[in-house]
Amino acid sequence: MTQRATNTRSRAGCLTCRQRHIRCDEQRPTCQKCLNSNKLCAYPPAVIPLRDRRVLQKNALPPGQQAPWALVETKGPTMKRLPASAVIDPFDSLPIKMPFRSQELYHYFYQTGAAFSVAPSNANDDCVAFATLDEHALRSTILIAGVHYSWNTGALQTYESSFLFHKIESIRTINKWLAASDRTSFVVCVRQILTICLAEACLGNLPAAETHLSGVMALFDSHSRMDCPADSTNDIGSELADRYLLLTSCFVFILKSRLEDFKVFLATQGIDPRDNSSAEALKLIKSWHSLEHGGLDARLKAMRLFPYFFAPPPMHRAPQMIDAIPILECLQVITGAVDRARINPTPEQRQHVWNDGGLTRLLLDLVHAHVASFARDDKDKTATSSFSPMGTKCPPSKSRSLLYSSWSGLSAAAELYMYSILGIVDSGNPLECRLLYRVALVLKRDVQQSRGHLTEFANCNGESMLRSLWFWKVFNGVLTLYKHFSVDIKAVRCGCEGELQDLYRWFRGCARAWSGLSRKMHWDDVQCELAKISWPSVLPAGEEDYAADLWAGITFGGLE
Repeated sequence: MTQRATNTRSRAGCLTCRQRHIRCDEQRPTCQKCLNSNKLCAYPPAVIPLRDRRVLQKNALPPGQQAPWALVETKGPTMKRLPASAVIDPFDSLPIKMPFRSQELYHYFYQTGAAFSVAPSNANDDCVAFATLDEHALRSTILIAGVHYSWNTGALQTYESSFLFHKIESIRTINKWLAASDRTSFVVCVRQILTICLAEACLGNLPAAETHLSGVMALFDSHSRMDCPADSTNDIGSELADRYLLLTSCFVFILKSRLEDFKVFLATQGIDPRDNSSAEALKLIKSWHSLEHGGLDARLKAMRLFPYFFAPPPMHRAPQMIDAIPILECLQVITGAVDRARINPTPEQRQHVWNDGGLTRLLLDLVHAHVASFARDDKDKTATSSFSPMGTKCPPSKSRSLLYSSWSGLSAAAELYMYSILGIVDSGNPLECRLLYRVALVLKRDVQQSRGHLTEFANCNGESMLRSLWFWKVFNGVLTLYKHFSVDIKAVRCGCEGELQDLYRWFRGCARAWSGLSRKMHWDDVQCELAKISWPSVLPAGEEDYAADLWAGITFGGLE
């Protein structure tokens, strides 16, 4: 008696092979069995495991059902409609799977470029369009799209399944990279973690966002220990990673400061939000969208351009210098609001710091400047002016000249200025020392590359805005590090204390060199120089003497 042959089936096989009761080789997008028999190959939609859903979010809704697409087979003499159970992802040509209404979410995000007047004139230059060329950029784009939809409509529920699917896949990919210690994936791994960090912060989960930031800094540490210099700038990918870190860390900590100040303000109104859950935080975040006129639209415009930080620029264009004046004007507006809050230190006045619009405009100007720095030529730079605040073209004023800076150097200096001088980054709490080291390292690189601006006064009748900007960057670096070692005792106890000491001495030497060449020794003269860029007229009690003591130590020795 002949024994009947058994034929096991794969659970991950295509639907066509399952219906034919044959073993599938699971090749995508078309398995070999379907290819040989000239049949349409369709795979079932991905299913998020229950354990992953529980770990990710306790209050997350389970993924919804994906509406099936009716498929028609056009090959052969007759048209044959597949059964309703044969569901196929129409985005099979893309580098990642797009289940759970991911296609709709992507199209929503793409179309907001026109809706919010931030789409470039050339559709081929749209960051959301060319993100489809890279699997990790596309997945990050979907996550940002989910946050954008949540802020725009007030709820993520419609696309929550799509968002959770891509979030889980991002975490799985990151864990694989970390387990393999793959140095070649360092840059893309950093960008992927930062995207999750941004998404968590925007959805109210600030503790998780800070945890992700800490993880990124640990990744930078391990990368440098593997003979990969932390300040390497040999490729555009590293530059984009640094820029994305600056944007994300500043965004997250300012969002945290605003949330804490808003809770204090609500307490003065008899409202005590004791619930510290992410759901309550998200509720508070959405409640202040209506407090700042045009603020939500501006933030949504900026968010639509976030993929420019993790999607590869077209033709691998090298970043160009940017005009620093729009960003510095934003800092001056913010500084004025902080001055008024310091003169009248009430929770109501503190809210004006956030609701006056300066910080939102700064976010949009930073993103716009980043986009403009990768423009192809002068013609494209004119086109990218459509990314300016409120979506109107804002060519440089004929009454002033441009003030050039690298994007990274200006952004690093601005973050340190808002942290150590204005006290609105993480409410002035000590920055995680590895993050401080990274930001200061980026600033050092910029100051070093633009050191020629230190001597520009010789050709400009003793005055130069470039020289003033250079010194402003240096002073923000040296004052931040001085405060770190003088006040932030707990933050000092970390593995990069020696490197921070070296950076402090380096910035101090630059400040001393500026003092010698400019012949400005007194603190009053220094404040006037700093005020040309941005400097508060009101400093908290003790801060004035603190900065003056620092300067005295720089010019007359000491502070070693």
